[in-house]
Amino acid sequence: MEIYDVIKILGICTLLLLSLTFIFGFFRINIPNRFQIHKWLGIITLILGLTHGFIVFYVNNLK
Repeated sequence: MEIYDVIKILGICTLLLLSLTFIFGFFRINIPNRFQIHKWLGIITLILGLTHGFIVFYVNNLK
C-alpha cells in the first residue's frame, strides 16, 4: 500500500466521520448519549483530519 492510498483512505474516512458528526449534532435524533457520540465523533474526525493534512503536507512539501 503506497502513501497515496493511505492519504485517500484517511480523506474518505474523515469525510464520512465529518458527515456523521454533523448529523448527530444538527438533527435531534432520540439516541441515548447523543451528545457524547457527537463529541467523540468530532474528536476522532479532528485527529483523522490533522493526520490526513500532515501526510499531504509532508508528501508535497518535505519529501
